[in-house]
Amino acid sequence: MTNFSQPTAMPTEIALDKWSDVGFEWQGIVPITQFERLADEIDSLGDDTLDISFALINKNGLLWLNYQIEATLLMPCQRCLTPMAINISNHYRLAILENEDKIRYLHAIEPDADYVLIDEICEPDSRKMLPVADLLEDELLLAIPLAPRHSDCELLTDSVGEVPNTPKENPFAMLEQLRGKL
Repeated sequence: MTNFSQPTAMPTEIALDKWSDVGFEWQGIVPITQFERLADEIDSLGDDTLDISFALINKNGLLWLNYQIEATLLMPCQRCLTPMAINISNHYRLAILENEDKIRYLHAIEPDADYVLIDEICEPDSRKMLPVADLLEDELLLAIPLAPRHSDCELLTDSVGEVPNTPKENPFAMLEQLRGKL
């Protein structure tokens, strides 16, 4: 397996025809600004970085893309709008399948495995380039909560003012008067 753990920029694509047999490893620290869609979701763009390592491995006749992420992102709480820390550190594993026939084989050896078809992520009639940065960004976007909230956050209602406690009028009061007259 070829190892690229020196501090170089994270590759955005990997040539499958070159690396699928020998494997590929990369490790480094990536600024969050490299992932535009993810950067739009977080609160701060200061020193936010992701500690990433990934490997392309040929195992059990299938190509696997393994990501190891160590990061905590600041996202705005949807109740109080103050920043809150979201830990997205995790191990992500994705099978890269050549065709739909491999899906049955994959589910036979690992029923809960996530997968993607090469034809869905690569342009037809071109060199098969695996978009590792885009696939990683998709996984990270799925890892962040849709509406992050502090567990002990109270909804701010002081700004609304006093709410009058008046009883509501019964919409059927008119019908009550007509009952018995017909």
